[in-house]
Amino acid sequence: MVYRKTKGTEERKEARRRLLLDAATRLFGKHGYHATTVPMIVAEAESSTGSFYMHFRSKEDVFIAALEELGRDIMDVINEVTASQPDALKRISQTTDAIFLFLARNQELARILIIESSGISPLVEKTRRAILLQQEEEVRKSLESAPALFAVESTSIAARCMAGAAFEAFYCWLDENPKERMPAEKVARAVAQFNTQAVKNVPVRHR
Repeated sequence: MVYRKTKGTEERKEARRRLLLDAATRLFGKHGYHATTVPMIVAEAESSTGSFYMHFRSKEDVFIAALEELGRDIMDVINEVTASQPDALKRISQTTDAIFLFLARNQELARILIIESSGISPLVEKTRRAILLQQEEEVRKSLESAPALFAVESTSIAARCMAGAAFEAFYCWLDENPKERMPAEKVARAVAQFNTQAVKNVPVRHR
């Protein structure tokens, strides 16, 4: 007799995976990658070790899954701005602002990307770089969509610098004392303004 997967079976399987992934994400964000263990994830999800290994090969595997999901969430933020803002200069500013605020609202997820994912393994680093490259690629597309608006020789280099500045600013903000740091909205606006001013083409005034 051939066992057929039903819609209900697949939904229950995905629900169990979702519980484990959400639990792992919370623990990675709170305790860090190295301090989090598979037994901790299983306990947090109120699941079993057997169920964990049905869905993930290892702690690294579930960490990568958490990273990939964050990458999709960031891409959703980018796509939302892209769809609603036709002006390339404003789009760059609003994308920077939107990503910064998304990460500020999801600080445990942000710690996984900005802090915890660094130096774990080549595979994790590849996943991390792919997420960062997403933003660089979108900035590059915006720069190239309206060349008259921007004063840059290399759109690729400019995009790397702009994305790097945004993530470095967020890393510093995240590392500061929450009681003393500037509001996220204010930092986001400053970063967005800096990035757009750095590449904006300023027309020469003839006397």
